[in-house]
Amino acid sequence: MQLWVQALFTGLTVGVVYGVIGVGYVVIHRITGMVNFAQGDLAMIGAFGAVVAAGVLPVPLAVLIGGLVGAVAALLLHRLVVHPLRDHGLLVQTIATLGAAIGLRSLAQLIFGTEPYAFAPFTEGEPLRILGGSLQLQAIWLVAITAALYIVLYLFFDRTMTGKALSACAVNRYAAGVVGISVTSMAMVAFAISGAISGIAAAAQVPIAFATVGSGLALGLKGFIAAILGGFDRLGLTLVGGVLIGFVEAWSAAAISTSYQDVIVLSLLLVLLVARPSGLTRMKVSERV
Repeated sequence: MQLWVQALFTGLTVGVVYGVIGVGYVVIHRITGMVNFAQGDLAMIGAFGAVVAAGVLPVPLAVLIGGLVGAVAALLLHRLVVHPLRDHGLLVQTIATLGAAIGLRSLAQLIFGTEPYAFAPFTEGEPLRILGGSLQLQAIWLVAITAALYIVLYLFFDRTMTGKALSACAVNRYAAGVVGISVTSMAMVAFAISGAISGIAAAAQVPIAFATVGSGLALGLKGFIAAILGGFDRLGLTLVGGVLIGFVEAWSAAAISTSYQDVIVLSLLLVLLVARPSGLTRMKVSERV
């Protein structure tokens, strides 16, 4: 019983981060039609931005700086990689983000090396003991931050003019352009939002899971699976999908071995691609961002 409760807590802690990164995929895909395969590495860059900021700022502010770094990195990705390829179609732009991901990873390794980095949690103290399981205080903060990000996103899309313009682009980019909405500007906003939320989530996880150069690949892959669970369209379902992936990962590690948890998650991806490929087939390779 204790083992399974602990797996539940662990799955929730990592799953909310996967969910937020999945939401980052969805925000970009809904507005532009493409898939940003550098999403996990934007989160990783944000986490390292928070690590640097934590040396001179309070930890909560450092996490916000991580979001800012993620947003700036995402904007640069759009302006330097995605936008210049707008005449070559979405498939080329999507593939280009793979190259950008490798570049971001190499740059981070050049600056920070391969060792893990961490900083202090928001709240010092002993973990909570619940039903034999241990729940770290930072995990509670992480879940709260995730909930806050989702609420802010919902209100942004529902209540603001920019959010409604983004929603209009998500419904029909051509029609949105006809009525005067700049689709390119909205794409930049989508990239900035995606980088910011991913950077904040990854930064808030650093006191628990550390920041490493290789973390971007794992975060990006599992966030991608979460986005598939959400059909690359629904933010709430994507967030739930990330939590489910976290549970599968934690419970497989508890029941079998940590050596097989990634294999099981990748097997889940294959099953999803066969059973529910709609999240991928929404792309239209003839459109431009």
